[in-house]
Order: sequence, then C-alpha cells, then structure tokens
Amino acid sequence: MYFKPLLVSGLLATALIAGAATSQTSPAIAQTIAATPNPYLRGERGSARNIYRVRIRLERLIDQLNNDQHDYGGHRVQAIQFMQQARQQLLLAEQWDLQHPGSSPIR
Repeated sequence: MYFKPLLVSGLLATALIAGAATSQTSPAIAQTIAATPNPYLRGERGSARNIYRVRIRLERLIDQLNNDQHDYGGHRVQAIQFMQQARQQLLLAEQWDLQHPGSSPIR
C-alpha cells in the first residue's frame, strides 16, 4: 500500500522537474526541438508501400488459417472473417490513394 503513494509522488516530482526544465529552455533550443521531424512518420510513398505490404502479409495469414485443420470453437473462422474485412479496408485504402495522388497529409 505504501508503494502507490510513493510512485505517485515520484511521478509528480518528475513532472514538476520536467516542467521547470522546459520553462527555462531558450527559444533557439525550443525551435530546434519543434523543427525536428518525427522519424516514425512516413512520407506518402512509404505509407502507400506500407499499406500494400500489410495487405500482402494479411493475405498470407488468411491462407495459413484457411489451411489449418483445427476450428478452435469457431474462433478461427471468425478471425478469418475479421482479417478478410481488414484486407478489404486495405484494398479500399489503396484504391483511394490511387484516385487521390498527392493528398496525403504526411509528407
């Protein structure tokens, strides 16, 4: 029971220290931090390739599950149905991307 109050007070102290540190940051450093691109965001081409690759992997997984002999109480069939719905959504995303070139908000 003593762990939770210590954890909360430790997190609060960390937040206060972080807040104090950011309030003393120079404008030049703040601009540099704000201008740094997010490495996890993909450009439009990379995003479209990712949609394609995920769809291909999903199709392979659907094939693997279709060839499985055990039903698992109907859960395998339901999982295949959900994966087929996901595949259809990815196909629609690919079609949308082909019809709207250059409209991706991520560059």
